Amino acid sequence: MWQHSPRRCACAVAALVTLFSAACDKDPAAPEPFSLTATLNSDSVIARQGSIKVAFNSQLDPNTALNPSNFTVTNICTGLPVPGSLRLVGDTVIFTPTQALPFLTGLTVRVQGVLDVQQRALPQPIIFHLRTENPPVTDVSWQLLQSPSNELLTGVTFESTDLGWINTQSGAIYRTTDGGSTFAALFKRPDIASMQNLRAVSADSLYAVAALSVAGSQSTAGLLRSTDGGVTFTTIFSEAPATMLALSVHERAGSAPEMIIAGSTTTLTAWRYDQQIDSLAKFGPVPTSDFGTGGELGPDGANAVVVGDSSTAPGQRPTLGTAYRSVDGGRSYTAVPLPAGTPVLSGAGFINNTDAFLLGDTSTVFRLNTTTGALTALDATNGIPQTTRDPATGAVTFYSFRRAAFAPEDRTIGWIIGRVTVRRPGQADATRGIILITRDGGQTFTRQAVQGAPDNGLNFPPLFDITVLNKNFQVIVGANGFVAARKSDTANFSGLCSFPAGT
Repeated sequence: MWQHSPRRCACAVAALVTLFSAACDKDPAAPEPFSLTATLNSDSVIARQGSIKVAFNSQLDPNTALNPSNFTVTNICTGLPVPGSLRLVGDTVIFTPTQALPFLTGLTVRVQGVLDVQQRALPQPIIFHLRTENPPVTDVSWQLLQSPSNELLTGVTFESTDLGWINTQSGAIYRTTDGGSTFAALFKRPDIASMQNLRAVSADSLYAVAALSVAGSQSTAGLLRSTDGGVTFTTIFSEAPATMLALSVHERAGSAPEMIIAGSTTTLTAWRYDQQIDSLAKFGPVPTSDFGTGGELGPDGANAVVVGDSSTAPGQRPTLGTAYRSVDGGRSYTAVPLPAGTPVLSGAGFINNTDAFLLGDTSTVFRLNTTTGALTALDATNGIPQTTRDPATGAVTFYSFRRAAFAPEDRTIGWIIGRVTVRRPGQADATRGIILITRDGGQTFTRQAVQGAPDNGLNFPPLFDITVLNKNFQVIVGANGFVAARKSDTANFSGLCSFPAGT
């Protein structure tokens, strides 16, 4: 029979005591060991010169917290450190960039080597990721084209995505056969100036209006036609005294085109020319207006509008807008009653066969039903930017619109172009262009930018003309030889690192 050994019993008791003692060494009420930690106390998206805040769970040793080598911010778009200043507020380290960063700049923040007041350190470096804010306009669908001139461009027309023409105000014409990648000088005549709205109806047939130097006559203007692709032009008709500022051409299947011209003789005047039957009809001069500035013939040729300006008294500078509508293709017109104080109108554009935009100064955008005369004003609720005033500087920013155009195959998509003016006390006005796009037939608009232009794509010259071949291809032109194209209907929204330094 097995018997207990005193030695074995003693060993077993000792083992149990040791095990029990070890299990009871840890006090359940004792605190967890301290570990210094850091958390990002800023939004993951900050202003261009916004502060980055990192909070710690203990009061910090200022010498280590404010050591630039322990708190580094890197611009991931350039790979370079971001210059800035550090300050310590309580348990939070705050980094502020020395200067504003570009929009959509990715940033990494690396924190290391920081000690608290008890000289306890971070167990390991901590890295945070964030970025700067979005730009005011994120759609940079327009791309700059290489311009052949630094003059004011007042006309652009494309017959295909490859073949197109632009004209300067002085009457020079340039042609491209590669979609605007290059332009070649094509036409210039010393007796032609103030050319407006070059329009093509085929690879050979082009039209434009211009001022003509005619011996023994002053202020002559006329309609010009080319039948050799813009190499030469002949005068279809002319009038003196006259100024012709806008040309709208309607192509007709199986027939030569018809067109209207807006301008002035003594006051607002409109001409309608039918190339098929060589017929000219004239409206005006209108005794109650001063100048005709713009006009448009509808997509089907049935309706037309002309706009202009008038003075409150003879001899005064024009300060008010005036408009006329036609339901017989520009043969006759009816005055459009405008709200009191309507600013000067400078352009127009048809949305569809019946509705047109009337455009002008001080953010003026009217939608006119040409058949009924119903008039609706668009404003900020429709996305039309309004006049703003900066009380600190006294600067006033206001908008003027010149032309509207819609895609012929999809008239829910269209554009309004014009200029933005910033007026500061004691300084010359600063002007730039503006592009608005609609995708709901002109009910609402958003702003577009030009890739590569300064100020995040918004600083480009005032715009004067636009051609819309279709919703996938449009070209705009303006002051200082500005030419830009939009060659896809896929909105090119800005992404991370889209804006280089200095924009």
